[in-house]
Amino acid sequence: MGRKCLKCHFESADQAQVCGRCGAPLPRPGGAADPALTTTMGYASGNLSDGVLFANRYLVIEELGKGGMGSVYRVLDIKVDEEVALKFLNQDVAADHSAIERFRSELRITRKIAHHNVCRVFDLGEEGKSFFITMEYIAGEDLAHMIKRLGQLPAERGYQIARQVCEGLAEVHSLGIIHRDLKPKNIMIDNDGRAKIMDFGLARTPHGMHLTQAGHVVGTPSYMSPEQLNGEPVDPRSDVFAMGVTMYAMMTGALPFDAETTTMLALQHRTVKPRSPHLLNPRVPEDLSRIILKCLQVDKAARYPSARELLADLQKAGRRFETYRFSVQKGLVGGLRSLLAKPQAKVAVGAALVLVAALAGLALRSFLAKPRERTPPPPAPVQAALEKKTEPTAPATVRVTLITTPSRATVEIDSAARGLAGETLELAPGSHTIRLGKPGYQGYTGTLVVEAGGSGSLVREYKLVALPPAMGTLEITSDPAGASVFIGGATGAAGKTPYTQAVPPGRVTVKLSLDGYQEFVQQVDVRAGQSSAVGGSLALLPGTVELSSEPSGAAVYSGEELIGTTPFVRSLASGVYRLRIVWPDKRVSEEVLTVDPGATIAPSAYQPPAPAQALRYFLKVDSDPPGASVTINGTLCAEVTPFMVELATNEVRIKVEKEGYQTREELRYIRPEPARNLETFALKKIKAP
Repeated sequence: MGRKCLKCHFESADQAQVCGRCGAPLPRPGGAADPALTTTMGYASGNLSDGVLFANRYLVIEELGKGGMGSVYRVLDIKVDEEVALKFLNQDVAADHSAIERFRSELRITRKIAHHNVCRVFDLGEEGKSFFITMEYIAGEDLAHMIKRLGQLPAERGYQIARQVCEGLAEVHSLGIIHRDLKPKNIMIDNDGRAKIMDFGLARTPHGMHLTQAGHVVGTPSYMSPEQLNGEPVDPRSDVFAMGVTMYAMMTGALPFDAETTTMLALQHRTVKPRSPHLLNPRVPEDLSRIILKCLQVDKAARYPSARELLADLQKAGRRFETYRFSVQKGLVGGLRSLLAKPQAKVAVGAALVLVAALAGLALRSFLAKPRERTPPPPAPVQAALEKKTEPTAPATVRVTLITTPSRATVEIDSAARGLAGETLELAPGSHTIRLGKPGYQGYTGTLVVEAGGSGSLVREYKLVALPPAMGTLEITSDPAGASVFIGGATGAAGKTPYTQAVPPGRVTVKLSLDGYQEFVQQVDVRAGQSSAVGGSLALLPGTVELSSEPSGAAVYSGEELIGTTPFVRSLASGVYRLRIVWPDKRVSEEVLTVDPGATIAPSAYQPPAPAQALRYFLKVDSDPPGASVTINGTLCAEVTPFMVELATNEVRIKVEKEGYQTREELRYIRPEPARNLETFALKKIKAP
């Protein structure tokens, strides 16, 4: 018994270390996979190679494709010895911790979906800085590919797929989950013809948190409901609309609404009424067409409330298709067995058999009634030819398998593309020109001689030579220039900016260093044959400032900003600062301070200035005529004019009043001692009425 490949199930010799067909590492005897033949690694920005052991658990079989969330791989879970699909979250999602938590919350709900028409989601895993989801692996093709391949699906087949999807969607809706991205690309048809809903990356539940924020448009525009396209709240009726678009595409090969922009699509929802599927494909029954058009109503109140109600009407319309169970592929025996399963068919078949038996009896009786004639023996040469054994003829073609290291190289035979290495081909005997190619490896061209006879199969192995890595270009600048450049974690500087260097493709870490400035670090993806620019403005290092005062507790201002209270030690960006030190008794000291990059300002101690001596002001107030009362700054003076008064301010508002005369009030500014200020007011007499 040989060792079977986990990837292609080809059986190789016991001593083989890699598969004789596809080149994948073979499992060790009694184990799932030999760790010595695999590499345990984390996922970075590049792809995982076939045969890699990821996260010490998942053996990569092949890459299935790339989507909006990230790459998807078919892997073997060696802990449970079962194939699963592993989907990575893209870096934007993985870097958002809140998004990861929302994902984890959603998975608690979606893991509860256990229905044969829904792809099972197992878990959200983490390896290093990478997050991934494991889910059921489904071998088959997605509905989008099937529609592209067939154009229009037969109405019977389209109904069967629609019914299965609605059964799964009804279960999803019963748990309060809305898919929000239902489309043919997210519906898989397995090898048994069973439809399964996939990819709940945009799903929403009423129990958990939303994966997207309110008002944001998510999904695939051509399959989105009008309310979802407008960023409004969605409910199960949005999935019903997407189901209607999917059924329309299956039955007609076209979309009911199709536009280049979401704005035009939203306009079509309001202005265009989709044509009946029955008119585009007469094989679609009219009642089934009416169901599809009801799903496509712009007003969601006119649609089915959920997939459960849609399924009920769909099953009524699809009763006619239940009779299309007979398949030519089953053969005569299988067809008769299916036919005889119906009670009404048993009677008809029994009657037919009786009639056939009667006709056979009449024919036999007629044959026996005729005189029998002896048939002469054939001539001797003919008899000899009949008795001679027929020699076996050589097969017209030979089964050929080309195996390459690395695996899955492209194969051309006689200038015609023939798939990938590891696949079995049928070739006519003779000499053939083969070409093998794989990105990153030198192409191989040679001659393959296929001989007739033998075992009828031929296996040839080829090892491709890796090409030297194609280089990309890094163009590194900085402001200011002259910074030391460190590439890929090197301890020695590669040069100073501006700097240009050719490097192998991949993710490269660039560090710029300049005295007095903060280090600048950036990662950049370098692509072969392309130039990548790195650079930016370098930020000056801050300086350290230490301030104290006597007494302490003085407030320190930079401009109008309070930056601390003495004593304090603080980092300040390099530059010139005008500081104000304000003590609680309002005494103020000012200082201009220069902070150099990375420097430490020695402790600076400040003392408050001596209190200023109060100024004295003398003012003599007189009036014409004298004897007027005077009010100064709102206070009535005890004396009448003329008199001398001492003041503590130079701003004086004077009001002079005398009975029978008009009142005078004016604002004056006076000089400090030793000046003797004089203000005289001429009063006007009030005229008698």
